[in-house]
Amino acid sequence: MEGAIRGESGAQNSPLKQTIQVKEEKEFGKLLGDNVRSFRLNNIIRILSKAEGKFEFNQEKLQFKVHPRIALSIIENGSLIDNDELQEMWAGLFVSSCAINEQSDENLIFVDLLKQLTSCEAKIIKYACENAKKILYENGLIIGDDLNIECKDLINISGVKEIHILDRDLDHLRSLELIGFGFGGGGFNASDNNLTADITPTPLALYMYVKTEGYNFDPKFFWKSNIVSIQEHTAFKEAKQKEEALKQRLEKEKSNSVRNQ
Repeated sequence: MEGAIRGESGAQNSPLKQTIQVKEEKEFGKLLGDNVRSFRLNNIIRILSKAEGKFEFNQEKLQFKVHPRIALSIIENGSLIDNDELQEMWAGLFVSSCAINEQSDENLIFVDLLKQLTSCEAKIIKYACENAKKILYENGLIIGDDLNIECKDLINISGVKEIHILDRDLDHLRSLELIGFGFGGGGFNASDNNLTADITPTPLALYMYVKTEGYNFDPKFFWKSNIVSIQEHTAFKEAKQKEEALKQRLEKEKSNSVRNQ
């Protein structure tokens, strides 16, 4: 019995078996490598195809320059993404990284941010940037107005039903400084039973969104259909506060009148 066990153990460690095992591992590694290369190649082809439709043409000839650091970073990171919405963002970022007369590496900031986003987070950022009112200051800077959304609507937008996952993703977006404005802003408030989420886009998020749309000019022109001056915004808030104060006063007078009857 002991000899049989030794014999079996010896067979398992025989040179022939070890050679076969090494060959199998190499074949598996080659197959895995081929699959990964194919996956990445297909993704980058899709991204470049999406980018092509975002370029402006000059006399039917595409003319652009892109900084090598940007091009390589987008190819390296974008090729790992097979989500259609994120691929659109990578395509837009590639387009906004291209210029006619100069090469700039400024979009490296947004490469680093974009590669960290999940598909759920990308949907939230897209909704926040598109739906928040933009406020233009006299100095030219742009911020997003407060944007709060109910949990049920956030579920519809993101496609994620688990609130713990949504809470985690909102926390991550806040840590990237893409949502929330000021201390304690962004995400769910644990004391709020209705789970209303603050998804106010930060100026950084707005800049990133503009770039991922392939836009390379002054952001105020990109947001022209959804932007107000700080004076207009202030006047609107003051009018709303007066309206709310009047409503509360009328309700109080009505309540006192009923009590005195």
